[in-house]
Amino acid sequence: MPDDIQREKQHVERAIARARDGISTRIDELDQRIRTQYDAKQFVAEHAVQIVAGGAVLGLLIGFGFPKPLRRLIQIGVPLGLIAWKVKQSIPDDWQQATGT
Repeated sequence: MPDDIQREKQHVERAIARARDGISTRIDELDQRIRTQYDAKQFVAEHAVQIVAGGAVLGLLIGFGFPKPLRRLIQIGVPLGLIAWKVKQSIPDDWQQATGT
């Protein structure tokens, strides 16, 4: 009986060691990919002109008041735009490259 328990312990320890092999490498790759894809400073630097222009337009609209059709466009368009952006982010890169989108 003790030999069976000893063999079972060794089997479990080997299985744990096999499961741990390569995990740290995959975690490092994932960490690096996340850090490069979601770098807020890089995003802001690349889109600074658009951000400034958007702020200026928004400031003018707030200063002079929103026209009613523009308010409706914002109420509908902003959520739809956010949904479309999230859907596009959720599509795998390899599928986007294959379809050309």
